Amino acid sequence: MKPFIPRQSQKVHAERAQAIVEFMLALPVLLMLIYGIIEVGRLIFIFSSVANASRQAARYGSASGEINDVAFYQDCEGIRAVANQSAFIITFEEVNITYDRGINPDGTSIPIEGVDPNPEEDSCPIEVPVRNGDRIIVQVSATYEPILTLLPFDPMEVVSASARSFLISVPIVGNALPTGFAAETSTPSPAPPVITVTRPPTIAPTSTATYIPTSPSIPGVTPRNTEPPSPTSTATNTALPSFTPTVTSTIISCSGLTGIFHGPLVIEGNVMKMGINNQTGHVLSVAQIYLEWNHDTGHRGEDRSLRLGKVTLDDQPPWNGDLYAPSTYIKAYYPKIPLGESVIRFVFHQTYDVPDGTERIIIQISNPGCVNYPIDSRH
Repeated sequence: MKPFIPRQSQKVHAERAQAIVEFMLALPVLLMLIYGIIEVGRLIFIFSSVANASRQAARYGSASGEINDVAFYQDCEGIRAVANQSAFIITFEEVNITYDRGINPDGTSIPIEGVDPNPEEDSCPIEVPVRNGDRIIVQVSATYEPILTLLPFDPMEVVSASARSFLISVPIVGNALPTGFAAETSTPSPAPPVITVTRPPTIAPTSTATYIPTSPSIPGVTPRNTEPPSPTSTATNTALPSFTPTVTSTIISCSGLTGIFHGPLVIEGNVMKMGINNQTGHVLSVAQIYLEWNHDTGHRGEDRSLRLGKVTLDDQPPWNGDLYAPSTYIKAYYPKIPLGESVIRFVFHQTYDVPDGTERIIIQISNPGCVNYPIDSRH
């Protein structure tokens, strides 16, 4: 005999079976959605790690100074170590380091002689000294590969390159300690009035009679005169303090028509020069001289470097040396700027053939009133 099953129970079993079938149909779609979210998260994580590593490594390489007698931009192992230390559960395939001179208006790199600016190439350590405006470029790459090969996806390379500019030297224009002032006038302090010592008048002695009465036991006594002691006068002499005349520096006007002017920066042969016109009415003292030039590619020839060998200001004693740098302060050279027109000259060991726009001369003056008016070839 066939068992009797209530219709309500049959309906419950049918609904359960339908739910199981629907879940089995939706489960693969749900699993694929969850897996896709995980893979997209991994891809974003890898890209973020690569970008952060390239930024940190470029920031380290562009720092000024040295570590263990090695400049930061030449510390290749240190730059790569900084990139790897910023990683988390990821391994970088390559860390390439290169350099350039900045970018052109169209976005292309300006190469440094002998250095390939392509981030795909590794040019560290660089042998050419860098200068202001040069850049270090660090490119970091890592490989993304799905956890499960459900779809025919090839491994993807994630690449990020970061560049930072070098700041090697900065001219600081401000109030410098004066090394000596010209056009000074000595103004002695007023002397105190002379004090005359006067003696008090001499007082004549006077006699005073003293009367002593007679008594039976005392015979007659003759009156006697008692003279007071002669007064004495004491001269008081106060020592005068010593006064030393002081020298007060005269403030000079370096602005307006009675100021100091300069002509254009001119390059002729192996000499960079600039004319100076001093209309202040005083001989001026130089506190500091700053120079920028194209030190590594300024000459056309096999040796393209330019070394600074001599600095002169008219017929005054020159400065002599041998400097190879993008910019420098001329040490221990403090010439005088005479009245009227004069010319300052910078002499290099070869002809200056290729100006690159970095050329600049700054002369700071130490005289009061002129400290805040430097002679700058760009102004």
